[in-house]
Amino acid sequence: MAPPHDVFAPIVFPTTDASWPTVNPATVGWDVAKLNVALDFAGSRDTRAIVILQDGKILAERYWTVNSNFMRDIASAQKSVVSVLIGIAVDKQLLSLDERVSTILGAGWSNTTALNEARITVRHLLTMTSGLNTSLGLQTTPGTTWLYNNDAYHRLRMILEQRSGLGIQALSDAWLFNPLGATRSEWVQRPETDSKGMPLWGLTMSARDLARFGLLLHANGMWAGTRIVSAAYLSTATQSSQTLNPAYGHLFWLNGKAFTLIPPLSARIDGPLIPSAPQDVFAGLGKDDQKVYVSRSLGLVVTRLGQQAGTRSAETLSDFDEELWARIMAARL
Repeated sequence: MAPPHDVFAPIVFPTTDASWPTVNPATVGWDVAKLNVALDFAGSRDTRAIVILQDGKILAERYWTVNSNFMRDIASAQKSVVSVLIGIAVDKQLLSLDERVSTILGAGWSNTTALNEARITVRHLLTMTSGLNTSLGLQTTPGTTWLYNNDAYHRLRMILEQRSGLGIQALSDAWLFNPLGATRSEWVQRPETDSKGMPLWGLTMSARDLARFGLLLHANGMWAGTRIVSAAYLSTATQSSQTLNPAYGHLFWLNGKAFTLIPPLSARIDGPLIPSAPQDVFAGLGKDDQKVYVSRSLGLVVTRLGQQAGTRSAETLSDFDEELWARIMAARL
């Protein structure tokens, strides 16, 4: 077994992609051949890009049929980015998590009555406990049921834009992407609309930009000596947000919990979300296996972009998660 990872190891923050420091896996406790097995496995599952960071340095990186400039819609992994943007807005005192959504967006933002809407807070949207059904109609009292609800989630973009006075791209650039040096991250309006007829937005990113985001999370909200988002918010966001689904934080998926409810039907899976992964892993997970995983205990950030990689057990989860992490962990000496 490799010696325990030094959790106090200094984190390296890249500047440009061209100058991003690398590290030889063999010098930091990895079996290179077995690490290549993990990468080969990813490639066999329609992966286009995978990046693995160790304490901010590139430990491994591969591309299939594309190069490092490749960008794609990260699907619901965008939720974790939006969570951090909400945290920054809270830090800037532009809003409160316990503020009522109707106070910000006004009445009529859902498909239920103004009285029902008025009970729903920003925190309810962040934790998938709004009490709304997936068509934004009333299902139950807020805070009493966990339901993975994309249409309710998308109100958070509207909240950010309303309170900041900026469009989603401008505020993302100013608050997050520019400070991180993320130059290949772009919000794009999707052709489909939600149940209120409002346009939906997708976030396209490169695997390296997504790794920069993961590195910010690994560094607890710091980037090269600058505080981007408060450690207090990230601590809240990456812990169980409620007891209904302990594997869900504030738009982050959490490993190591007693059980998980998985979308779209909230089926229960007993045991950790990804048994083979470190128990402290938290993640942004998107449809067709768009991934950003973070393990602070091992100093790891792993991002994956591509086509659907495995047998899907949920909107955001497939057998790829378990099989990739089994191979990654087998590569640690």
